[in-house]
Amino acid sequence: VLLAGKGACPPEDCGGVYGYADLIATWSDPAAEEYESVREWLGDDFDPNAFDLAAHSRRVGQIFAR
Repeated sequence: VLLAGKGACPPEDCGGVYGYADLIATWSDPAAEEYESVREWLGDDFDPNAFDLAAHSRRVGQIFAR
């Protein structure tokens, strides 16, 4: 059973935990050199704080149902 979670899942090929941290730092800083390319890559609807407990709970349930 999944009880809680925090934040969005890192996108594919972001460079692991540290790459994701750098990506979020760039996404949040309009003065960053790669800000526009990161925003384009992640899209306007990306929210690093989003977490859908119901959706993730279903996924966890599917894994353990196998």
